[in-house]
Amino acid sequence: MTRIYLIEDNPLIAATLADGLQEFSECNVIGTAATSRGAIDWLQDNPEGWDAAVIDIFLAEGNGLAVAQYLQAHKSPAQRTVVLMNYATSEVREGALSAGVDAVFDKSHELEAFYEFCKTLNISPRR
Repeated sequence: MTRIYLIEDNPLIAATLADGLQEFSECNVIGTAATSRGAIDWLQDNPEGWDAAVIDIFLAEGNGLAVAQYLQAHKSPAQRTVVLMNYATSEVREGALSAGVDAVFDKSHELEAFYEFCKTLNISPRR
C-alpha cells in the first residue's frame, strides 16, 4: 500500500482526504503537516518513510512550493510529489511543475482525477 505524507493545514480537509485516499486509491496517509517547516522537518527525519507527498500550496505558515523545492533536491526517483490545492491557476500549475512535482490537481474540480492518479502509485515499481 502506498504511503502518503499529506501537507494540508485544514484538519477537516486532511481527514477527508485521508479517508478518500484509503477508500478510493488504496493509499495510506502515514502522517500530516500543517506548515512547510513541519513538513520539511518530518521529511528530513524520514527520507525513506514515504512513497508520495501530497502538498497544498497555501499553508498556515510557509507554503507548499518550499516543500516541493526541498523534495526536488532530496527525494528518491521512486518517490512522487503531487500538489492538491484550490484555485490551481495555470501560473500556479507551471510554478509547481517547475518545482519538480509530478502532478497538480484542483481540490474543487479534479478530486476524482487526483484519486485515480494516486491509485496508479500502487502499481508503480518501487525501490
